[in-house]
Amino acid sequence: MTVLMTLGQLAIIWIKGLRENGATEAFLGYAPNLVAAATLPGLFVALQLQRGFGGTAVFGWTQLWRLTRTHAVALLISTGGLLAWEFAQVYRPNRTFDMQDVLATVAGAALWGAMVCVGRLATADTHRRATTGEIASLPVSESPTS
Repeated sequence: MTVLMTLGQLAIIWIKGLRENGATEAFLGYAPNLVAAATLPGLFVALQLQRGFGGTAVFGWTQLWRLTRTHAVALLISTGGLLAWEFAQVYRPNRTFDMQDVLATVAGAALWGAMVCVGRLATADTHRRATTGEIASLPVSESPTS
């Protein structure tokens, strides 16, 4: 997940470079919003890992996808910030409000949500087996929906 987030931020820098060197494709105008909205929540989730989440425990990573509150807060903060910036451009000199950027931000947020769902589905069997004791267990103190 952290690798995906880092690659997304590098993609934004690459896209900016393409635009500065004369590329005029419409996709390059709203792609940074799409990529940022799809990868920035990963920063918040990675910070959760650094704050004592049991991700180092055997199969602890399977529980990461079940931290519903963490994912929701990450999505709200990053999407809200990107949308606030877009709407603030109406009042900033030399900035342009663009509805495509708003739609790209919403699409990126939906893409993050889809990635979380895929993560849950991909780890469901391992998580179930770990929580029922069939394999080395997950950290008991962690709640799947916290």
